[in-house]
Amino acid sequence: MDGYTLKVFFSSVMAGLLSGCATSVDDLLLHDNLAFRNINEQSLVSGDKKLDIQYLGVGGYLFQYGDDSIMTAPSFTNPGLINVSLPLPIEPDHALIDELLPVEAKQAEFILVGHAHYDHLMDVPYIMQQHMPTTIAVGSTTMTNIVTAVIADERLLDITDYAAEGQQPGRWIYNRHNTIRFMPIKSDHAPHFMGIKVMSGTYEDALTELPSTAYGWKEGQTYAYVIDFLDNQQQPIYRIHYQDAASNSPDGLMPVMNDTKAVDMTILCVAAFHQVDDYPEAILQQTQPNTIVLGHWEDFFNNNSFDNQNKPVKGVRMTNIDDFIQRVDAVKKVGARSILPTPFSFFINHIL
Repeated sequence: MDGYTLKVFFSSVMAGLLSGCATSVDDLLLHDNLAFRNINEQSLVSGDKKLDIQYLGVGGYLFQYGDDSIMTAPSFTNPGLINVSLPLPIEPDHALIDELLPVEAKQAEFILVGHAHYDHLMDVPYIMQQHMPTTIAVGSTTMTNIVTAVIADERLLDITDYAAEGQQPGRWIYNRHNTIRFMPIKSDHAPHFMGIKVMSGTYEDALTELPSTAYGWKEGQTYAYVIDFLDNQQQPIYRIHYQDAASNSPDGLMPVMNDTKAVDMTILCVAAFHQVDDYPEAILQQTQPNTIVLGHWEDFFNNNSFDNQNKPVKGVRMTNIDDFIQRVDAVKKVGARSILPTPFSFFINHIL
């Protein structure tokens, strides 16, 4: 079976498997807080900063720390299942992006890209062109080779040489004010179904135009991230471990750090968790966070819960979210809380 025939076969199988209804979440406790910055400004003392985190849907999060912010790659455009799986042409929905991108996100200094699939990267070039003219996108060689078709090279950072691998730590990347830093961790992406991974592959050379189908947005190397928020002495006071794709242990696990700072929050990916072993158990047993966020859980085919407010949020297809929650509850440390956030909700608001 040649490459094209194989792709068509996989596409047909995926379309058939995913064509059922999205998962109901009626019995799950959703976190739906659209209030922003609800801490009274008068409660702050000199030197205090607030950390606000907003879930943007799929793998996207906005982290605002005082006057500084970074973002993980958002996905507002949700092409229909048929267009994605056959594959047919897809493109970012400019009007929808214009409506849904939070005003606060436009100040983000970096966009952290975990991998280059369409549901993580396709909206990023337009966002950088139209809304974030100075923001830098960071990610794999494949990511930079895709986005360079429309974004200048100086606004793209290939993190291959920065990444932690195994227990070996990587290199920190700092924002301009040295209040936020992040370190990529070499990870992997779970198979999509039946042990089969689709839309894999890399681009070793720069593209001259953006991909026109979902299969053109190749995965590339997948990365997790450690994100630190720093005090005035540039010491970490809040640490997040972030993943936008489920992975087999030890991929994506924290390296051995050169400090004693514990992980405060772990952000997990629900989609395709059942396609890998020991997920999320291995990560939670290693990081032991106080807060666990369950992301990339909602159905993202031809659906956007913020845009279609009369439609209930549905869970990602072929995924037992309740089973994932039970597995989290079985290994989380005593007193830890887990959050299943609805798109655009805020789920943390701390004074640091």
